[in-house]
Amino acid sequence: MFRGIYDGASAMLVQQYVVDVTANNLANADTSGFQKQLVLAKNHPEAVLVRSENESRGMSKKTPVGTASLGVVLNETATVVEPGPLKETGNPLDCAISGDGYFQVTGGGNVYYTRSGNFTLDALGQLVTPLGLVVNGAAGPLVVGDAETLSIRDDGVVFADGEEIGRLAVFRFAEPSFLHRRGSGLFSETPASGPPQPVLDEEIRLVPGFVEGSNVNIIEEMTKMIAAGRAYEAVSKAFDSETETARQMIQAFGRQ
Repeated sequence: MFRGIYDGASAMLVQQYVVDVTANNLANADTSGFQKQLVLAKNHPEAVLVRSENESRGMSKKTPVGTASLGVVLNETATVVEPGPLKETGNPLDCAISGDGYFQVTGGGNVYYTRSGNFTLDALGQLVTPLGLVVNGAAGPLVVGDAETLSIRDDGVVFADGEEIGRLAVFRFAEPSFLHRRGSGLFSETPASGPPQPVLDEEIRLVPGFVEGSNVNIIEEMTKMIAAGRAYEAVSKAFDSETETARQMIQAFGRQ
């Protein structure tokens, strides 16, 4: 077993994943409500090295000779749940959440959660996302019909032609970093995130006329990309060196 080859390959895979995740963060730097991801790596659990010797009568003797680390491996990718900067749009249907929490939207029989509050209306007069997902209020979908004036108050109450039609529902999670990412700024609950907990009406704080931008810091992500690329290159050279050493050993001593 050529440990250097396995260690190098493992480290290269981790750095490649860092590049992929960072590239996705950068690609969504302008996506409303996007929450960046962070790659977490760990040392692989140590393995016990054993020397095996053949004895008489076909018996085998095994003697522990120490332990060895099997290199670095990917642990998990975590979502960074800190809020992004607020951007003013002037659209009366846009709103951002001040503090923690998620809007609840539905579509195709599925329930999702999002920080993106750039809403619009569909042909039925329902409040929806740009993808056509229905935005849920505390009592179900919010339908404004053919109202001429629309507004959302900072406590989530929605008005159509001056008449209150409902309140936006906002939910919290005990561990939001463990929500399952569904793309386009959407999340779904998982056992690790815990069930959605509705935010009390008196605790809802929205910022009407604004949307939350991505929490991606472009300079920070570019720095990560460069560092990961250099680390990959360094490990790749070490991997090539180990491979060449292994080739020479096989040629010199054979495959036995």
